Amino acid sequence: MKLSVVLPCFNGAKTIAVQLEALTTQHWPEGWEVVVVNNGSTDESMAIVEQYRNRLSGLRIVEAYNPAEGRLGVAHSYTVGMKAATGDAFVFCEADDEVGAGWLQAMGEALKQHDFVAASMEYMRLNEAWLAGDGRFMQAPDQGLPSKAPLFLPFASGCTFGLKRSVYETVGDPDPACLADWDTDYCWRANHAGIQLHFHPEAVVHYRLRAKLIDRYYQARNWGEASVVTWKKHGPHRGWFALLKYLIRRILNIFKDSLKLVFTLYDKKRFSDRVGALAWQVGELQGIFKYLVLPGFRRDRAGLTIQELKGV
Repeated sequence: MKLSVVLPCFNGAKTIAVQLEALTTQHWPEGWEVVVVNNGSTDESMAIVEQYRNRLSGLRIVEAYNPAEGRLGVAHSYTVGMKAATGDAFVFCEADDEVGAGWLQAMGEALKQHDFVAASMEYMRLNEAWLAGDGRFMQAPDQGLPSKAPLFLPFASGCTFGLKRSVYETVGDPDPACLADWDTDYCWRANHAGIQLHFHPEAVVHYRLRAKLIDRYYQARNWGEASVVTWKKHGPHRGWFALLKYLIRRILNIFKDSLKLVFTLYDKKRFSDRVGALAWQVGELQGIFKYLVLPGFRRDRAGLTIQELKGV
């Protein structure tokens, strides 16, 4: 089973060498390639990739950016990478993270047993202690896969995916309309097709958190907006009266949380976490106005597959 490592990149010059160095230490006896997907980078990231031509066999650069269409998101980059790849299975990683020792071998062995797998995420290696100190993060090796409303089905971060070509042929392209929640959508669409996602903690991705407040804010805001898109696609919705009440309550909460920020100035991590939480609420509010949908779910639907939900 040949593996194709798909690595999307947009202006990753500051971090991509760390990832590429980690890839040079990987091994898979049945053959593998690295497909770097350039999404219109304007920095030196592709020049850095070129320096690894002789160190990574099968290294290729493919272009995802079309000026006529504008720059699309990472879901589009993964689609371009999979279409260009020649492997029997795909494993995803990104330009600002670092795959762990033995990651490729572990992912390959997992894909021999399962069609769709996810690696674990480790947070200490690439982040300052104050940022990753409490260790309470998604998809850690001892935590397993998370789930969330409205379907309460397992999902994983896209930068940890491993899937056979047959999964891609069944599920199709990642949906760029789902924005930053494209990976949740893909996991749930796979579940809809009867394909289970399996957690493989032995495969480790060292994940880089956002240390700058402005970066943390924009990332969390994007997640908040994307969560509304996920609700619109997969969940039941509330009526207009409920929407009005929710909006008023959410606006008041944003105002109160903004005032609370001043009480966390003494603690860098708490302040950063509260900025992220506030930004998520702002993004959700933007999504509600933009898509005119209000998240809402029936708890008796929790944990059901999409096929079962259709029968509720």
